[in-house]
Amino acid sequence: MRSMTGYSKLSYQDENFQIGLEIKSVNNKSLNLKIKLPSVLNFLENKIRTQVGEKVTRGSIDLKIDFEDKREMENMFEYDENICKAYLNVLNKMEENLGEKFTNKMDYLVRNLNVIKKNENDTEGYEAVLTEKIDELLNSFIEFKVEEGERLREYFKERVAFIEERVETIKLHKEEVVKIYKEKLIKRLDSIRGEIEFKEEDILKEILLFTDKSDISEEVSRLESHLKQLKTELDSESSTVGKKIDFILQEMFRELNTSGVKANSYEISKLVVECKNEIEKIREQAMNIE
Repeated sequence: MRSMTGYSKLSYQDENFQIGLEIKSVNNKSLNLKIKLPSVLNFLENKIRTQVGEKVTRGSIDLKIDFEDKREMENMFEYDENICKAYLNVLNKMEENLGEKFTNKMDYLVRNLNVIKKNENDTEGYEAVLTEKIDELLNSFIEFKVEEGERLREYFKERVAFIEERVETIKLHKEEVVKIYKEKLIKRLDSIRGEIEFKEEDILKEILLFTDKSDISEEVSRLESHLKQLKTELDSESSTVGKKIDFILQEMFRELNTSGVKANSYEISKLVVECKNEIEKIREQAMNIE
């Protein structure tokens, strides 16, 4: 189990490169990756997205990359000697024909004719070193998410144990609901016996009707089944259980709602409210599960 909340930072430096990486994330229904990187690395953005997407499936993620190439500047730039000579010949001919001298032909050549350009091979080595360092960053990032996920797992298990205790108590009370109703009905009928004529079979029909309406055996059975499934998911080592947990909690909430309405019991209604409160606590935190 992994939390969608995570953070990691990495710094690296050698004779060629200086790199700073920082990644942080919060919960989101899908993967939303924002990358901030220097323009010189734009050609690697899609590969970086793929690299992150292979290890993270959900969450709003901010990845910041600082990058500096420390290699000698003369190795990073080049000029076209033939073009330079051709431009210079033109400038010399202009001087000769016009009888005017350029004050600084070299300055004009460099500033206006774009003869100095970045070496096409200056990005050599960028991808290899960045891929390696981003991989290290992601490993640390996922460790953080797993640690947060384990804390959430323990919290969920405590909440589930609380719900299980209440469900067991609900099962005890539901057996008493019909008995209590029967006793109250007979007591009321006894108090008016003689004033109103009624048959014993009518009493039985009323009790049977109430029993049918207030029976929550199926709801409780399904609720126990959902609890069992929830515990299985909480023990799962899968990194993507968040959506499954949310679905199970929705189903549990539905069964509790139905039980509270049908049971016609103050004690059961009170226990249902307690269980629903615990489910809301789980759902709130489960939003952070990847």
